[in-house]
Amino acid sequence: MSNEPLVSPPFTDPDVSSPEQPTTEEPTTRSRRWYLLGPLGLALVFAVGAQWVFDPANPASVWNGVALALVAVIFFAVAVISANDTADLMESSADVPLVRRWLRAINRFVQQAVLRSVALSGSLLITMGLLHVLRREPPLESYNWALLPWLGAIGLFLFVAAPANVPTLLRIDWRVWWQEHGRLTLAVGAIGLVTAVLRIWQIADIPPTLGGDEAEQGLEAIRVLNGEITNPFSTGWLGVPTMQFYFSALLIGPLGDTIFALRLPWALIGTASVLAVFLLVQRLQGTLLALVTAALLATYHFHLHFSRLGSHQIADVLFVALALLFLYRGYDNRQPLNWALSGIIIGLAQYFYAGARFTAILAAAMLIFFALRDGLPFIRTRYREYLALIGGFLITAAPMIQLAIRDPDTFNARLNQVGIIQSGWLEREVGIRGQSELVILFDQLQRALLAFNVYPDKTFWYGSPEPFMDTAMGILFILGAGFALLNLWDRRIFPMVAWWGGATVLGGALTVEPPSAMRLVTLAAPAIFFVALALVKIGEVVVQALRIQRPQDVLWPYLAAAMVLLSAGSLNWYFNEFTPLLRYGNHTAVIATHFGKYADANFEDGTQVFFFGPPTLYVGFGTIRYLAPDIQGVDINDPIPGPFDRAMVQPGTDLAFVFLSNRFNEYELVKQTFPNGELITFESPVPERTGPLYHLYLVPSEQVGG
Repeated sequence: MSNEPLVSPPFTDPDVSSPEQPTTEEPTTRSRRWYLLGPLGLALVFAVGAQWVFDPANPASVWNGVALALVAVIFFAVAVISANDTADLMESSADVPLVRRWLRAINRFVQQAVLRSVALSGSLLITMGLLHVLRREPPLESYNWALLPWLGAIGLFLFVAAPANVPTLLRIDWRVWWQEHGRLTLAVGAIGLVTAVLRIWQIADIPPTLGGDEAEQGLEAIRVLNGEITNPFSTGWLGVPTMQFYFSALLIGPLGDTIFALRLPWALIGTASVLAVFLLVQRLQGTLLALVTAALLATYHFHLHFSRLGSHQIADVLFVALALLFLYRGYDNRQPLNWALSGIIIGLAQYFYAGARFTAILAAAMLIFFALRDGLPFIRTRYREYLALIGGFLITAAPMIQLAIRDPDTFNARLNQVGIIQSGWLEREVGIRGQSELVILFDQLQRALLAFNVYPDKTFWYGSPEPFMDTAMGILFILGAGFALLNLWDRRIFPMVAWWGGATVLGGALTVEPPSAMRLVTLAAPAIFFVALALVKIGEVVVQALRIQRPQDVLWPYLAAAMVLLSAGSLNWYFNEFTPLLRYGNHTAVIATHFGKYADANFEDGTQVFFFGPPTLYVGFGTIRYLAPDIQGVDINDPIPGPFDRAMVQPGTDLAFVFLSNRFNEYELVKQTFPNGELITFESPVPERTGPLYHLYLVPSEQVGG
C-alpha cells in the first residue's frame, strides 16, 4: 500500500530540449525591456507607497510602511539580479511567459543567503515591533491594521523556509498527471462535495435551535463589523480570542446577520477538515485507508453536528490534521518549508477555541517521539527542521504568547472555568463524595475513554441520549483502537493514538462533566480512523484466509458496502431521529429561537417588549439579541404584586408581554391594566416537554393611549 501523497506529479524539465520542441531564439528587445523594467517599476511603486504612508505619529502607518518597503526591496533585488544575469536567465524561447522568467530570476536570487537573511531579519523585526505596539499604554483605538504586518512577518518566514525551486507548478505535465491521478482526484472530489452538501444543506434550520453560545459568537462578529472590536490579537466573550470573530465576520458582513451566515464559515471549516484528514491518513497509511476514513468522517453524525453550528469547536479537527500533515511531510521529504507550515498552523490555532491549543501539545509530543524513536542521529540531522517548526510557531503565535504572559488569567479564562484542578472542582468533589482524588480521576478518565461506547454527552452542545457511536461503529472502534495501541511504536500509527489519547485526557478527564461533546470534537477524526482501520484489517484478514487471487475484487465491494451501511445509519440518526428531539441548545434556547424569529418577523419598529422570563430566561439572551436585534426589551425580574404599572410604558407604542410558563400567573395582572390585548400561546415543539412553550400578549398602540 503506497504512502505517496495525493499530489506527486511528474515534472518535465523545460531546460532539456526534445525533437518536438522549437529551436530557442533570442528574446526580443521589447520582451527584454519589460522583463527588466517590470520588477524595477514595481519596486519603485512599493517604495513610493512605503514613504507615502510613513507617519511617525501613527504606529499603524509606520509598520504598514515597513511591510511595503520590504516588498519593494525584494522586487528591486530581482531587477538587479536579472540585469546582471540577463543572458543566462533569458536563454529560452521568446515565447516563454514573463511570469516564468521573473520566477526564475527569483529562484536564482533566493539561493543567495543574503536575501534569506534579510527576510528572516525582517520577519523578526516586524514581530518585535508588533509586540511593542500591542503592549503600549494607553492602547491604540484600533489594531486592525496590525493584521497586515503580522501576515507579512509570516510570509517572510515562509520565504526563508521555502526551497529554491518554488515555481514547480509551471513544470507540471498536467496531461500525464491526470492520467495517473485523475480517478483518485475524482473520488476525493466526490467525497468533498458530499461533505459540503451534508454540512450546508438547510444549515439555517438544522439544527432548528440557535444556541446561546452560537449567537454570542455571532454578536461578537457583528461587533467587529461595527468597529466595536478593533484588536484581532486579544480576547473577547468568555475569554475567546477575537481573531475567530474576524473570521466569522468575513461572511456575516456580506450575507447579513442571519443563522445561515453565522453557521456557513464553520461548515466550510468542517468540510476542509475532512479533506485534511484524508491527506493526513494517506500520508500515514496510504490511499485505501484514507478514502475509507474520509468517507466515514464525512457522514459521521458527531462531526456533522458540530460542522453545522456557528461555533468554533470544529476547527480543532482541521488544525490538528493540518499540523500533523505538514509535520509528516517534512519528516518524509526533509523540507524545512513543511516544518515551518506545521509551526504556522500550530500558531494560528492559538487564535481560536481553547481546545485548539492541544495542537501545540501534540506537536511537542511528536517531536519527542521522533527523538526517542530515531535516536540521536535524528536530533543531529534534523535540528534545522525543528527550528523551522518552532520559528513558524513563534512568529505566528507571538501576539497571543505575549498576551498569555502579560495577562494569564484572561488568556486562560475558559480553562480556569472548566479545568477540574484550576476551577477547584476536584478539591470540592473530594469533600462531596468522600473519595480520594485518584478514585475521582479514574472515574473521569473512564467516562472520557468510553464516550464512544457507553456514556452519552452530558451537555446541551449535542445532548444525544446515545454514546458518540452506535453499536456497529462502537465495535469497530474497539478493534481499531486496540490494534493501534498494540502498534503504538509504529511511526505511522503513533500520531493518531496520541491525538486520541491526548485529547481524551486533556479535553475529557481533566475537565468537568465528561464526556462533554464540545471539548471532544477533535476526537471525531482519530475515532473514525480507528473504525476505518478495523474495517480494512478485517477485509485483509478475510482475503488472506480465503486465499483470494484478486483481493481487490472482494475488498473494495466489502468496504463500499460497509461504508454505505455505516454512513446510512449515522445520517439517519442525525437527520431523522436526533434532530426532531430538539436536544441541542437546551429548552431556554428553544424558547429564545422561536421568540427571536417571531419578534423579528412580526413586531413593528419601536414595539416595547416586557419579558416575564427571569430567572429562567432573559431578553438579553444571545439568541434573542442576534435574531431580533432591534427590539426594545425590559426584563421583569421579580413577580409583580398588582396590576402592571402603566408608568413603565411609552405612550403610543405597541406592547408585547412575554410569559414563560412558570410566570404565566402574572398575565391576569397585566390584563387588568391592558384588558383588550390578544393572547397567543405557542405549544412546545420538544417531544419530551409537552404543554406551552411560552405565552405572548400583544397590545396595539391604540389601546395604550397617547
